[in-house]
Amino acid sequence: MKLPLTPFLLAVELIFLLHVFRNASEGKRLPPARLTLFWSWILLCAAVATYVGFLGVYASESLLKYFPGFWLQSIPVIACIGPVLLNGRLRDELRRAVDGTPREHFILFHMLRLSAVGTLIGAGKHEFPMYFEILVGIPDLIFALSTFWVLRLARTSRLTRRAFLYWNLVGALVIVPAAPVLIQLGLPGRLQLFTGQPDATAVFAFPMSIASVFGVPLFVLVNLMLVWRLWERRPSHNRRRIILPAPAWTSWAETLRKLPDRHSSKPMRRAFRSLSAL
Repeated sequence: MKLPLTPFLLAVELIFLLHVFRNASEGKRLPPARLTLFWSWILLCAAVATYVGFLGVYASESLLKYFPGFWLQSIPVIACIGPVLLNGRLRDELRRAVDGTPREHFILFHMLRLSAVGTLIGAGKHEFPMYFEILVGIPDLIFALSTFWVLRLARTSRLTRRAFLYWNLVGALVIVPAAPVLIQLGLPGRLQLFTGQPDATAVFAFPMSIASVFGVPLFVLVNLMLVWRLWERRPSHNRRRIILPAPAWTSWAETLRKLPDRHSSKPMRRAFRSLSAL
């Protein structure tokens, strides 16, 4: 019996997230309470997504007619991003977690994307859609191979903040938005463009569904989390200051305040001086 790799890959991703969250609290075995609850929520979502895939729901005809390629992978993304957007204190703890984790650890995490070689082998055996492997799988594999070079830069202190930000941005863009669109264009239905066999239903078949529905979006979310934090920590001199123009009445009031007293009555002068003092 051949054991699938995707459940172990997802388990390692979840363990890594727990490691990152622990770095938000110094000298403690567990992350702060909010991050612990957040990680438990992610774990629950991963378990539900895995079980639904095991039941064969993702590749069922009843779901395919609703164009799941466009929106199915966004469900775990929304489930993970939602609590962060709604809770400011959770964002603060997440900032501390990212800041407390060495860059090398994030780079090693993305080495897990070398598992994309499995889909390359599957495509060669006609077990995985070739068009999807060429347009998404191979670019993702190239990004995974770049981790060796980026890791070397990080260990020799030559990896700049900007370069690390751009590298993570590329890591997200090799998946989004191409993957959801290409999956839908290969699924049976009115929008099917790639009709070769096997079609994109293989992407949603268990156990591959573990990676396509939750594992890969988790890689992208880690990329975006780093982009967000690195962008926040950019040097202050690179931040553009937005200076709003003064209201028109302020300049008029200032002009009238400087006029000689003979040009206006005493009540008017008092009114304009009060206005200019606002």
